[in-house]
Amino acid sequence: KQWYQRRVRGVLRNICQCLLRFMGALLTRILDRLIWKPVYCKINGQTYKRIEKQLLFVRHAEGYHNSLFDERKVHEAINIRDPELTPLGNNQVADLRKEVDILIKSGVKIEKVIVSPMTRTLQTAWGTFGGHNIPFQACHLVSEYCDAPCNYGTRRSQLEPQWQQVDFSIVPEVWWNEDETDVTITLRAKRFREWLFKQPEKCLAIVSHAGFLHELLQEQFRNCELKRINWIHRSRRQARGH
Repeated sequence: KQWYQRRVRGVLRNICQCLLRFMGALLTRILDRLIWKPVYCKINGQTYKRIEKQLLFVRHAEGYHNSLFDERKVHEAINIRDPELTPLGNNQVADLRKEVDILIKSGVKIEKVIVSPMTRTLQTAWGTFGGHNIPFQACHLVSEYCDAPCNYGTRRSQLEPQWQQVDFSIVPEVWWNEDETDVTITLRAKRFREWLFKQPEKCLAIVSHAGFLHELLQEQFRNCELKRINWIHRSRRQARGH
């Protein structure tokens, strides 16, 4: 009888220990998500710093080049330099604005909007997120694959007076690359990932373009479509004293 009781106590103790370990791991995961605190983890014996970011990716609304492509007027479409949004595009922005307002009211705290310096993305970003006391930063790294005049930009000195609510401090005067290739856009997407995870904000919106977003995420986006994606970045922890 005593042997049986010891056996039962041993089994119960093991069950309690397993439950405690499980609850501890679950609580750590929940707290990590709530406060967005970087933690350290081990992978193959190496220690990495883990940073998680909540990202809202948006493709710009319909521009005049998009409407011409839909009409199969390809030559006219690709030769409109830095096109603005169409009336349909502005309506799409108004609809997305309602969706974002609901997200913000539900507790999503967007700390910064990162936007391509193209006119269509600036119009989409401001129409969607403007008025919520969120800082806007232009970033040329998220601009479109520069393969035609419709994807050539406007000089920074011309944009700044028109968009005084946007920070252009990291954008060069001439920021687009008219000789862009598949290799350079891949490198640009990598540079953006590295730059993004150095930013202190944990919840950001990124307003960009179909080509760049596909390169970055391997995802297709419709005009003015929003996708929420959590990214986890692990960087090798530097040894102290070196």
